[in-house]
Amino acid sequence: MVTFARPASRTTAKVLDSVRAAILSGELAPGEQVRQQVWAERCGVSRPPVREALEILSNEGLLVHGLNQGYFVTKFSTDEMDQLYTMRHLLELEAIRTLVWPEADTLADLRRRAHEIESAADAGRPDFAMQAVAEFFLEIYRLCPRKLIVAEIERLWIRTAAYRALNYDVMAAPRGVDLRFQEVIDALGAQDRDALAELLQRPTLRGMRRARGGAEEPVARSVPTA
Repeated sequence: MVTFARPASRTTAKVLDSVRAAILSGELAPGEQVRQQVWAERCGVSRPPVREALEILSNEGLLVHGLNQGYFVTKFSTDEMDQLYTMRHLLELEAIRTLVWPEADTLADLRRRAHEIESAADAGRPDFAMQAVAEFFLEIYRLCPRKLIVAEIERLWIRTAAYRALNYDVMAAPRGVDLRFQEVIDALGAQDRDALAELLQRPTLRGMRRARGGAEEPVARSVPTA
């Protein structure tokens, strides 16, 4: 699963999960200030655990802290976004090129995850849905035995978390989400790397197009072999 830091205090964990969910769902947009008093009242806690939670999110890269200004959801420039999604694109293609085809039990687990995405979206929980989307994609990239590459992909997914809802909107049409992810599972079952690359790269390439002002970026239809 995506590796997030866990605090010792349950109170801090409550705030951490709430703020992270607001970022993942798009409720807190890139560049928006995260006010400690507001979140203390919202979570029913004092300010110290809020500060601890925000510092953890800052260390993860989801927030930035300005001296005498407070905490803000990380916002990247268009050039920085282009760099982040370009790195994701290249590393993810390498992971797809070298991944080991999964066994039947892994495919069954991915089907379960796909159903969880649809269930969360249908229940009106974009935070749960978007986290489940990340877990679905990363579980596939973890089939790659090149662990340093996989770890970097996971890090980049965390850094771009605030933009995830912009590039993969599962809330627009919750019913049928399961079928969209079933296409990915079918490509894995058929051991079709080209189809898998096209499907997995859609949100990454969408992020690249957005960073480049909407310029068309061709979807990778074949995976490099050298």
